[in-house]
Amino acid sequence: MKKRVVRTGEIEVEDSQGRVRARLGVTNDDSPFVAFYGPDERLRARFGVQLDGSAGLAIADDEGKVRATFGLFSDGSASMAMVDQNGKVRAKFGLSTEGSPTLALRNKDGQLGFVYSLAQQGSPTISLQDEDGKVRARLGLAAEGSPILRLLNKDGELRAIMGLTAEGTPVIQFMDKKGEPTWMAPEKLPIEDMSEEEPVPPQGED
Repeated sequence: MKKRVVRTGEIEVEDSQGRVRARLGVTNDDSPFVAFYGPDERLRARFGVQLDGSAGLAIADDEGKVRATFGLFSDGSASMAMVDQNGKVRAKFGLSTEGSPTLALRNKDGQLGFVYSLAQQGSPTISLQDEDGKVRARLGLAAEGSPILRLLNKDGELRAIMGLTAEGTPVIQFMDKKGEPTWMAPEKLPIEDMSEEEPVPPQGED
């Protein structure tokens, strides 16, 4: 059977009542897409590919508002987001370029409130943000598995560290605004051995 090729800039598919229910085409910047519409001709789902190779899927509610997205970016990272009725991203799960997973939860104003991530070597980290999106507390495990809690002020400055060393010894340290220790126990505190990687929110958070 001989194949036939149809070339056109855009294709629209209509239902029995002449309403557009699907559209296949390219945008003004030559990015291909396929879109699906409800009986009211409002957009319900759209899949597209960008010029840099990034691909994304958006799903909308019955009012045409995007409520969920899934994307794969050109750098190899991936992201899935859930959006509320006001257009604010409330939850996002993503993978970094290196494959480290991150779960981020936002409040009703779209500000980050909670971030859970796994470093490339597998160390977990939980971050809590205030209403301004500043990290105020971070709980995680060091590379060798020791737990550590870091407390920060509203300016993002580290003020207190509590945790266990690799040998299981409890440690605590308080810092001033300049980051200089003001009190610690025990007196020789191996804080440098209790570091954990900074969590990175999934791409496209803002």
